[in-house]
Amino acid sequence: MKIGLSRFIIYAAAGCLAAQGGAVNLPAHRPAGVLQRFSYADVSLSGGPLGAQARFARRFYLAIPDDNLLNGFRLRAGMPAPGRPMGGWYDPNNFAGGCAFGQYLSSLARDYANTGDTRFKEKVARLVHGFHETIAPDGFFFMSVKISTNWPCYTYDKNCTGMRDAYALTGDKEALVVLKTMTDWAFKHLPRRKDEWYTLPENLYDCYALTRDKRYLEMAREYDYRAQYYDVFANGTNAFTPDRHAYSHVNSLCSAAKAYEVTGDEKYFRAISNAWEFLTGTQMYASGGWGPNERFVPVGQGKLAASLVFDQTRWHFRTRSGDYANNFETPCGTYANANLDRYLLHFTGDAKYGDNLERVLFNGILAALPMRPDGRTFYYSDYHPGAHKQYFPSRWPCCSGTYAEVTADYPLDIYFHDDGGLYVNLFTPSRVRWQHGGKIVTLEQTTEFPMSDTTAFVLHLKRAAHYALHVRVPEWAAKPATVLLNHRPVDVAA
Repeated sequence: MKIGLSRFIIYAAAGCLAAQGGAVNLPAHRPAGVLQRFSYADVSLSGGPLGAQARFARRFYLAIPDDNLLNGFRLRAGMPAPGRPMGGWYDPNNFAGGCAFGQYLSSLARDYANTGDTRFKEKVARLVHGFHETIAPDGFFFMSVKISTNWPCYTYDKNCTGMRDAYALTGDKEALVVLKTMTDWAFKHLPRRKDEWYTLPENLYDCYALTRDKRYLEMAREYDYRAQYYDVFANGTNAFTPDRHAYSHVNSLCSAAKAYEVTGDEKYFRAISNAWEFLTGTQMYASGGWGPNERFVPVGQGKLAASLVFDQTRWHFRTRSGDYANNFETPCGTYANANLDRYLLHFTGDAKYGDNLERVLFNGILAALPMRPDGRTFYYSDYHPGAHKQYFPSRWPCCSGTYAEVTADYPLDIYFHDDGGLYVNLFTPSRVRWQHGGKIVTLEQTTEFPMSDTTAFVLHLKRAAHYALHVRVPEWAAKPATVLLNHRPVDVAA
């Protein structure tokens, strides 16, 4: 199939033509979504740049010694602490000591769900058990008192993610016990307005769905950012003000998306759809990145363009390769943006969200330098003339956690489905297994994209099946599209 148009082109598996629908008008209550997601187990990456990066990340995080990951927690608990201190942001004396533990755990659980490789499941079990042993009798679970006062909400959020996925994706029952123990402490002691509190509801709603513990619902409502943030967007006003931290406030929109999914409250949907328009229309570089100096820019003052001048970026970092400044907090920003795009694709089926997901993945995380064994991480993209890629000077920062998660989530980005058809969102060598109408449909995609402008699909069926195959053709591509079905040209609606 030759790529040429934008939006989704649609044709039926049996060769019959299917009509392209118009713009999606979302009704007041549709939390179920227009397009459904596949699970991690349904999709496998077989090659290409995304597949190569995902395989690298799996090997890298699997190889981090368990004792190193648990060292700081064991020291705080007064236990024997074999292994080596990891240093950097993972050091107990750092302002964020051990904050990424839950993200590493979550990515390992997702990798197990995707690959079925029991090494990931076994590592998850060891880490859950080892972490459980370090929790204090009163439920205190942080690596240090320092991080419990500096980044308590952020750390609880990431640990909830890790334990939730350990239980949901690997079946580790001890993780559910740990989740409850952490929440017992958090329900009593977690500050209501501290660090990145406004990102909590997404995971809290998920934890409620998993446990039916109503405390998670109560906390999700307590940490809801509606009045100060979501309602502003819902009313059509831009709430991306320069005083706000860019990554966490885009990530907070995923909590609004989850709230819409759970409650069906239309205000949440208006908030995220309007926010997406403001983000892409007023804050975004052509690359898909945003947030120079980790802040939003005021609209209409030329500040985004000015940020491409080296001395206009406030935060400069000294590395072994020289000085560099930040334009986009790349792994964290990619994770938040991709997650938001995925929600909006789920709710609406509008291909513009797939276009943006492709843009931020390929120009963001896929363009990142690989993790280094000593914990050095590609944190910021520097878009200044003459800039080159460099590692962040501190080891194991927050972006080392989102690097793991966003690459583990690639299987969720490629395909979607509805009752009548299968949707191809990204072009990458891969395979999806779909149960449709009581039949198993397997679609295999082969492509050399982005080095080639073609992709091919092969259907594997034990029995005949009839359904529509929808293929997103990028907005940047030229018209017209050429589609071959069994090597013969066919007309398609686009």
